[in-house]
Amino acid sequence: MRGNMKTRKAIAVLLMISLLFLSVLSGCSSGISDDAKTEYENQIQQLQEEIDRLNEQLAQYTGSEATTEETVVPPAETASSEIAENTENAQESQTVPDNPAEPEETSENTESDDRTQIVVFGDSIWDSTRDETGIAYLVSQYTGADVYNCAIGGTRATLKAGESSENYDTWDSTSLSGMVNVAIGKVDPEIFLEGYITGGIIRNIDFSKTDYFIIAYGLNDYFAGAPLNADNPNSWDAHGYGGALRFAVDRLRNAYPDAQILLISPTYCQFWKDGYMYTDSNMKDFGGGTLTDYANVCQNVAETQNTLFIDGYSTLGINTYTAEDYLEDGVHLTAAGRELYAKAVSSCLKYGKPGEVSGNSVYY
Repeated sequence: MRGNMKTRKAIAVLLMISLLFLSVLSGCSSGISDDAKTEYENQIQQLQEEIDRLNEQLAQYTGSEATTEETVVPPAETASSEIAENTENAQESQTVPDNPAEPEETSENTESDDRTQIVVFGDSIWDSTRDETGIAYLVSQYTGADVYNCAIGGTRATLKAGESSENYDTWDSTSLSGMVNVAIGKVDPEIFLEGYITGGIIRNIDFSKTDYFIIAYGLNDYFAGAPLNADNPNSWDAHGYGGALRFAVDRLRNAYPDAQILLISPTYCQFWKDGYMYTDSNMKDFGGGTLTDYANVCQNVAETQNTLFIDGYSTLGINTYTAEDYLEDGVHLTAAGRELYAKAVSSCLKYGKPGEVSGNSVYY
């Protein structure tokens, strides 16, 4: 192909030069003797024949016959300007390298199927900030993964009293069980997630491509005084915190056995009144236990169910001494707190081992 291109360029240049000489000879044919004029006319005829021959060769390389417009010799009065323009074009074509760089090949689908997919179910710790300082965004930057943030502020892992875990057609609970039921195809998100940001996100997820499910609940269960376990420490009843976590792990694993699951315990918090902290989650009990108790249950589920686990309460680094830096209202995280949290998550996804505790990390 490149050899043919060079041949076409050479023929085109010769054709332009021939036309240039033809115009010069045509311009010189006035004011001369008859013999000289006859000689010029013979030369013009020879050049015309040469032009025709070159056009025929050019047509062989272009795959089509030269047009009548290309083979007609321009009139003497217009030849100079047209030949000059064509000669300039021919000179420009000679500046093109013989071996131009080939364009890069691009895939028809610009989205890579190799990117890690992470789906997050959680509360306002993940949901309250969705800009470039949000946990989900930071995790995506640290890991290079696609992170689908399906967290909803104010929600719990547990079902509320009176809520059924089986009424799929009329489901209206935004609890962890509700999100899991959507993920495994039991519940239509249009039934109860209309108007939530998460509703627009979750309906577009292909859950079969998920590499990691992150489950991060506990604060609102703690505030509501939800039972740690509805019946016993090994209960699967989603009305208890431990049971809700076990229910979620079991259902997700059955539906997506290749995906890993990361449980994150709730983070430390403080309670303020009139500008003073009067207690914290180490001491305050809303009816179900202290937040330490909920964190311990989360760890127990992670260990017995062999999931990845981050101890957000004891080892993340948010505590009485660092709360001023990491908590903005005693509960929700500052930008520094979200960065700390996101680094711990990213580190656990990369280096964590199922059934073992992960905390803060220096890997990011």
